[in-house]
Amino acid sequence: MSSDRSKSPAFWLRTLTVLFAVAIFAMLVDVFVDSALRHTQNLAAAIIGVFGALVLALLALSSPGALEELSFGPFRAKWRRVKKLEDQVQTLQLALLSLLTRHERSHLRKLVPGNEDGQVQYRPSMYQELERLHYLGYVEPRPESPGLVGMKAKFEADPDALFTLSEYVVITAVGTKYLELYRKWTPPIEVSRRGDVKIGGKDYGPAESWEEIVEFAMKSGWIGEPDREEVDWARNTPTSLRKPAGPPVLISTAVPPGTGALPGPDGTGFRVWAPNAGAVSVLGSFDGWATSYPMATEGDGCWAVLLAKAGPGDEYKYLVTTHDGKLWKIDPYARRLTSSIGNAVIEADTFDWGEQEWRSPGQNELVIYELHVGTFSRAPDGMPGRLSGVTERLDVLSELGVTAIELMPVTEYAGEASWGYNPVTAFAVANDYGSPDDLKTLVREAHARGLAVLCDVVYNHFGPNDLDAGLRRFDGWYENNGDGIYFYNDERRATWWGPRPDYGRPEVRQYLKDSALHWLEEYRMDGLRWDGTAFIRSVGGGARAGADEIPDGWRLMREVNEAIKAAQPQKISIAEDLKDDAVLTADTPEGAGFDSQWDGQFVHVLREALTAAQDEDRDMERVCKAIEHQIGHRALARVVYTESHDDVDKQHRRLPEAIWPGNAVSWYAKKRSTLGAAAVMTAPGIPMIFQGQEYLEEMAFDDRTPLDWAKRERHSGIVHLYRDLIALRRNRTHTTPGLRGDRVEVYHCNDTDKVLAFRRYTTGDPEDSTVVVLNFGNRAYDGYDIGFPREGIWRVRFNSDLTDYDPEFDNAPSPDAHARPGKRDGQPCTGTVGLGRYSAIILSQDA
Repeated sequence: MSSDRSKSPAFWLRTLTVLFAVAIFAMLVDVFVDSALRHTQNLAAAIIGVFGALVLALLALSSPGALEELSFGPFRAKWRRVKKLEDQVQTLQLALLSLLTRHERSHLRKLVPGNEDGQVQYRPSMYQELERLHYLGYVEPRPESPGLVGMKAKFEADPDALFTLSEYVVITAVGTKYLELYRKWTPPIEVSRRGDVKIGGKDYGPAESWEEIVEFAMKSGWIGEPDREEVDWARNTPTSLRKPAGPPVLISTAVPPGTGALPGPDGTGFRVWAPNAGAVSVLGSFDGWATSYPMATEGDGCWAVLLAKAGPGDEYKYLVTTHDGKLWKIDPYARRLTSSIGNAVIEADTFDWGEQEWRSPGQNELVIYELHVGTFSRAPDGMPGRLSGVTERLDVLSELGVTAIELMPVTEYAGEASWGYNPVTAFAVANDYGSPDDLKTLVREAHARGLAVLCDVVYNHFGPNDLDAGLRRFDGWYENNGDGIYFYNDERRATWWGPRPDYGRPEVRQYLKDSALHWLEEYRMDGLRWDGTAFIRSVGGGARAGADEIPDGWRLMREVNEAIKAAQPQKISIAEDLKDDAVLTADTPEGAGFDSQWDGQFVHVLREALTAAQDEDRDMERVCKAIEHQIGHRALARVVYTESHDDVDKQHRRLPEAIWPGNAVSWYAKKRSTLGAAAVMTAPGIPMIFQGQEYLEEMAFDDRTPLDWAKRERHSGIVHLYRDLIALRRNRTHTTPGLRGDRVEVYHCNDTDKVLAFRRYTTGDPEDSTVVVLNFGNRAYDGYDIGFPREGIWRVRFNSDLTDYDPEFDNAPSPDAHARPGKRDGQPCTGTVGLGRYSAIILSQDA
């Protein structure tokens, strides 16, 4: 034992008691011997005295591990005998102990190595429980922490705060010994899916409630009162144990339909799903948090109440009564929160959308600009950028020519800054970004400028942080130390980022479906981008089919996409799956029903080719295949890009920086990154760029570093290049209709000289063809022969080597090409083009 631990109050208490007992024992032995020899009439009193001394010593040693802690010197050398003695008295120790309450045992379990991250809410009784554990020697203050007294002072000032117990105390060897001993001497309680209870292998019949399980345990001689964590539940808790206490009570029809806070002319209705709760109440600022208003059960796991005094702007929370006590919980359907662990706020949908008419663009019109609200513009005080900051720069994006902005997740998250992929809810707008009305203003103003708005949603996991205030163990129920009704409580629970929702529960699927429609209907967004769909459909995010497949995950995706197509067929649903699985974008019921998906093959192949230091290391065969690749024989079923939030972090770096680390504004970095932009805008698919890409932003993306908008002026020529490419992709000059088409033919792939050519078209007629030539080599050509699909003059509509785009570019001549009859590259005609180093040209014929 360490010197610190040997000075605990429990140590000194045991030591003094043992010394006292030994002294009394020696005296009584002397009395016993003397009495036995001289005064036999005192023999009985002596025996009683000796027995009392033994009991006193056993009481001192009754804490498990005490003999080990008190052993020293020669006594420690004979530890095997001491250990044997301790094993023999352990049964008596447990009988002598006033066993710990289930709450105290729970505290100890949270301190066992590996379980320290569990958060708790401070209670006045908690301090007394921990103090008792301390004096018993089961816990001790963590070094350099304020200890129990400091914990008490801090959290009595904020009793609703959540904290990690291990920040203040740690379990001792004695406490660990106690848990081991407790597990050893308590027979296992098993509850089957039907509700049958088995304790220590003996059947006790079915239970209708948790209280009945406790009664069975006590009758069996189970030591102390069991906790739910000490029960081996079946995969799903029996339905009988999930029913709320008492018969269902039908509530007034005055509560509006829906879930969450539902403001109306007669007040605000509240409805929440908590099937295992004993009772649910709502409290709020509408009366100064003075009264807990009971909610009535509707018999389907939902609770509801109508409060005339509650209205928009009021804060509120649910108080959920569980088998373990009462839990303060945030409304899962709340549209607005004061913080990730704060209060919900009642929101009324009274936003003025104006009179403008709006039509979501078709898929072949989309050019996506992905952005992160917190870094797109930074607030003056150094806090994350806000939605209003994005609104202020919409004109810049409109001038660039993109047709859609894709917002990285805007739901409430834990912490001050975030990428957004750690949501604590599926509904509330992140308070750091602004209000729901701020988001609606952004959408309204984007539409006024011809910009669609897509929203990134995260349905493959929640959290992992700050879930205790809301979704995690919402009504107290959980299995296998899991996370409760909103999540899987078996091996399907774990993802790399946080617990996975239980798609097998209809109520959870409904929650996620309501969320998806909520963004499209209430906020009038034009589409959704689903994060990590591979982890919705499989445990490990692997390929389709196999032992880890989650059929209910497929069901969720189908149900949501079918609901979107039924209500708003003009809006798009995009999957980030990155497994190149055509079933994602196949129609339901065979497929998942997505309209498009991110093409991970395209970005990786293009970046590999563009960042290779030597020309000979660029594999043109792979590039050609990446350009002509289609998912399910439909070009627009994929989103193509060379930069996204996942590809520009510190590990992967921005493309110009990855091309030449430390010299992102070099000629090579500018030439090859803009060549990549040309490939993105001319390849079949939905093109996407990431914030700042249009002006060579070289800083790796994180959630705190804002964009450097000064670079937009410094590299205005590169911005011009992107603007020209986007205009051609959209056929705004009516000269490149083929780039809006669904077809591609890569007919020239020269791996020796690193040149490729392809045509884009719609109908197959030569007059709607657009020809693209990409030079991935550090060699210019005054005359390079390629095939053309039709004879005549082919006008050069774009040349990426112009000095108008950058004064360092070569301005290699690329005159219009004259195609003459003569087969080449499988085309009926031959023409000659000029090509600059690492350059792209786009050609088409006049109508």
